[in-house]
Amino acid sequence: MKKLLVMAAMTVAATNAFAGVKLVVRSDYVNTPNYDDNTGAEVAGTSVFTPAVARLYLTGMVGDAVIDSGWNLRAFTPEVSAGGTLSKTMTVDKFVDHLTIAKPMGDWTFTAGKLQVNVGGYEHGKTIMGDTYLTSLAGGGVGGDGQTGSVVTPENSSGVAAAYAINADHKLEFQVTNSTNAQTIEAGARSTDKRHNMGLAYWGSFAEKMFQTYLSYTVGAGDTIAAGVTTGHEQTFLGAGFRIAPMENLNIDLEYLANSDKNATTGDKDETNSTIVEASYKINNWTPVLKYEMSNDKVAGNDNFKRNAFAVGVEYMPKAEDAFRYHIAYASAKDDFDNAALEDVTFNTITVGFKYTGDIAK
Repeated sequence: MKKLLVMAAMTVAATNAFAGVKLVVRSDYVNTPNYDDNTGAEVAGTSVFTPAVARLYLTGMVGDAVIDSGWNLRAFTPEVSAGGTLSKTMTVDKFVDHLTIAKPMGDWTFTAGKLQVNVGGYEHGKTIMGDTYLTSLAGGGVGGDGQTGSVVTPENSSGVAAAYAINADHKLEFQVTNSTNAQTIEAGARSTDKRHNMGLAYWGSFAEKMFQTYLSYTVGAGDTIAAGVTTGHEQTFLGAGFRIAPMENLNIDLEYLANSDKNATTGDKDETNSTIVEASYKINNWTPVLKYEMSNDKVAGNDNFKRNAFAVGVEYMPKAEDAFRYHIAYASAKDDFDNAALEDVTFNTITVGFKYTGDIAK
């Protein structure tokens, strides 16, 4: 099935309707040294080669409508059979990162399809494009013991959107998409698919783009039903960010992400919040990068753990017009658990790799 989908995408790319065919690939060697888990037991380190990103982008026009799509070439879902055998499968939903058609009408643009949902802010965009070496807790970052946030940034989803360009520097967009866990079956429960997520986002720039900002707020549902019992989940995803370029070649991102999930039956609320600072400074062919994260996770209204993390790295692009970028980075995350019986967990990684971004149709 996966091969057929890839062949179909390449066939579409060959048609005259698509003017752009971009390939983005990031491949890494990731080393994780030994560390102690929250019980104090030592966990063996790992050493792996991994394709962090492998995606084909197709764009084109049908009349004045814009078709935009992204196809994940490696996005497998792990599955364990009844006998305990681990396998990886490619589903259509995983293969299609996004696929939309957008119709402009004056200052308005109306879009339908599988949308790139306006959640997660600048960090989410960098993560899916392979341009960061540390993902925050709210964004779905993983720490020691595989520890993740209780409520993380949702994936792209099918729906519709309406965007209004106030002027060249300011834009609003309203999206209506499927519920967060639409058409899924998890832990014996399936989604009800009765409610939608709705989100409003604003982007603005000032002083000739020296200062940029965004604000996004999405409310929605993750309702499930199991054995005749329906559980409602009222979710919110808030993002606020500022991008500052105080001098040439220096960029600083400041972001706050706040996710919540309230159980409509019990009234308990899970929350995951992250504050992020990321800076990069280009010096000829070299770009040092630095990122710092402060996060807090709550379960049913009670403190679960706090995470402080940082990443420092350097990128090297031999030629400005070269499609290849090389990078090396060190990241460290410390999880401080509220439960006094659990020990802190410090999780480190060393990443060495490259990223390719090029128009393969030329």
